[in-house]
Amino acid sequence: MAKYMVLWEVDTSRTPEDSKAKKTQWLMLHDITKKFLKEGAVKEWGLFVGSVAGYLIFEGSAVEVQTFVGMWLPFSKCTVRECMTFDESLRSASALPE
Repeated sequence: MAKYMVLWEVDTSRTPEDSKAKKTQWLMLHDITKKFLKEGAVKEWGLFVGSVAGYLIFEGSAVEVQTFVGMWLPFSKCTVRECMTFDESLRSASALPE
């Protein structure tokens, strides 16, 4: 199973100006994330202090992470990076031609 780091940033042009509506939207997005944390696909979630951006660690296939990221459109912009473990990196380096 692949592991991905997703860097996300809320698209503030899609954020309601009304403070009550903004809070409702923010809590709704947290509820969706809570579900994925509980199910285990999202392994870690974090917010960068003082911003409307953060990161999450997702485990699954490329199709699963793409579907997950697509759920957040148009509320946020995401950058996805597949991660390798130390052992995978070592195997890759060891396989380099001499």
